[in-house]
Amino acid sequence: MLAKLNSRDELESYSGRFKWLFLAFVLPFALIGARLWQVQVLDSHEFDRRARNNLVRTVEIPATRGLILDSGRRVLAENRPSYDVYITPRLVRKEPEALDLLQRYLNLAADDIARIRKRMEEADGRAFLARRDITRDQVAQLETHRMYLPGVEVRTNSHRYYPYNELSSHTMGFMNEITGDELESRQAYGYRPGDYIGRMGLERTYEAILRGSPGLERQIVDARGIPQGEEQAEELLGHYRRVEPIPGRNLVLTLDMDLQRIAREEFNYDSGAVVAINPKDGSVLAALSVPTFNPNSWTGRLSHEEKRRSDNNPFKPMIDKTVQAYFPGSTFKLVTAAAALNEGFITEKETLECRGFYEFGKRRFHCWNRVGHGREDLADSLMHSCDVYYYKLSEKLGMDTLARYAYMFGFGERAGMGINGEQRGIVPTKDWHRKHSPGGFQHGLTLSTGVGQGDTRVTPLQLALSYGALATRGTLYYPRIVDHIETADGRKQFEYPARIRRKLDIPEEILEEIEIGMTSVLHDQTGTSYENRLDYVTTAGKTGTAQVRGFDQQRLGDNGEIEYKHRDHAWFVVYGPVEDPDIVLAVFVEHGGSGARIAAPLAMKILDRYFREVKGIDPEAARARAIAQRRRGPRRLRRPDNREEPSRWERPSDDSRDGESRDYPIAWPPPPPPTNLLD
Repeated sequence: MLAKLNSRDELESYSGRFKWLFLAFVLPFALIGARLWQVQVLDSHEFDRRARNNLVRTVEIPATRGLILDSGRRVLAENRPSYDVYITPRLVRKEPEALDLLQRYLNLAADDIARIRKRMEEADGRAFLARRDITRDQVAQLETHRMYLPGVEVRTNSHRYYPYNELSSHTMGFMNEITGDELESRQAYGYRPGDYIGRMGLERTYEAILRGSPGLERQIVDARGIPQGEEQAEELLGHYRRVEPIPGRNLVLTLDMDLQRIAREEFNYDSGAVVAINPKDGSVLAALSVPTFNPNSWTGRLSHEEKRRSDNNPFKPMIDKTVQAYFPGSTFKLVTAAAALNEGFITEKETLECRGFYEFGKRRFHCWNRVGHGREDLADSLMHSCDVYYYKLSEKLGMDTLARYAYMFGFGERAGMGINGEQRGIVPTKDWHRKHSPGGFQHGLTLSTGVGQGDTRVTPLQLALSYGALATRGTLYYPRIVDHIETADGRKQFEYPARIRRKLDIPEEILEEIEIGMTSVLHDQTGTSYENRLDYVTTAGKTGTAQVRGFDQQRLGDNGEIEYKHRDHAWFVVYGPVEDPDIVLAVFVEHGGSGARIAAPLAMKILDRYFREVKGIDPEAARARAIAQRRRGPRRLRRPDNREEPSRWERPSDDSRDGESRDYPIAWPPPPPPTNLLD
């Protein structure tokens, strides 16, 4: 009996142990089963999505950037095939040695690798551009070792290319990689790390028009991030796996690359600018700034040596001198002459005496011709560039009246081309001098202003446009460098019309008298640029020699010559044919010396080649017509016997020595330019 009880107790004990053992084995499997049921049934859609994300990768398709073409539809900026390296950060992080291999195969510098590592830390998970435009040999290296480079992919894109290289570099601009700060402000517009953006010139100003909109493509990839075949992608993703990019729009310019090439070939000086416009509508025909730079180097992988050379170049190749402001010298006499005639202080036939200097208070203001020109009328004063004549006119006009006319001709305000930090220049007034000049305004400053010295600053573009207003008898245009915008397939989308800034409040007869004097500069035997004339076409122009330092401040170098930075600026502005002008040319040679000896010959060489090579004018056939045109009015040269005797005034009366006219109100300040200009 006792044995049976013991046996029953043992059985119950074994039974309890078995239950716990059963639970220990069965419960985990039950939990695993429940979890599998949750994963496969309840959460199947979520895990299916995650699996697809590991299988499917979304890739951005860059848009083709719009072309830039000249007026003859020659391509100035285009896109060429490029092999670019992209990195997917999460895949590369799993294989740290991949970056070491990438550095070896692409010959990357240490700072390049550091930049890539930083980009990987900042990346949002998408593949980013790590290296642009690698060679075919480098592509072969990466493809051969692709199994050891997870997350590294070579894609075929396009890169910006400028077929004319340095010929129009400042106008075209260049492109390089977007910075972190720019990315923060532009991310909403679809920019991503590694994108390239316009940096200068038209590439920068018209970035939004040229860029286009990127597309998207979904790809099937394996566990190592390597794209699979098109058939597999088509099978799994269907037909709606790609959104096509929208290409950028093209810019068609007013530039004529034949004229641009001629200007560059003839400009054999260290620094300066050439601007050519059509006076009839303000179209920019050529815009050259010297020294130039190669935009292809700056768009690609600029070497440290190239960057160092550019930074250390004393002639500043990255500054666009066509829109920088400089002393204008005697080219500014256009303003002084127009003001004096229009204000009634002198007529074209009245004469003023030049003895080589003009005494103003206790100071002598010298003419460039220290011997003196004798008695000069308007045409003579322009033809000989007599400074004393304009000292006397300036004293009578006064500072603010001069400023009013300078603004009328477009000085002191941005011309409106909208590229490369265009400067306003300086048109000084009494108030300006009170704020900026030591000792405030002094009346002698007016005399310097009247001959384009003192604090007056103008840009070559402004000067070309102001002489365009003279050539058109009073119509001042805004510059126009983009003719129209068109779609990628060549359909015109928007045309930029010619825009008039203002009509000069000056009678045509006065402008015609000024033109007669400027025609004499080239076609009268005593003109300052007679030896540079073209005998087969009638042209009008004005020389300018702008002092950078006074004679007492000019320093001599070891060779006995004036140091470069202390030399005068050389200017020449010319337009023609006078009977129907279609070109105004402004030439500026920085620290070039004499306008008559340096800038004028250069300008006339450019103009000669333009008429013969671009316009197709036959000099032999045109010569007789030009001579006949110069002999008949109203644009014929005035002869010395047309002059009147001395002016009604040789010295202002004492009550007008304050330098201001009491007869005419001063319209100040001038009206602001339109607010919709590109800045």
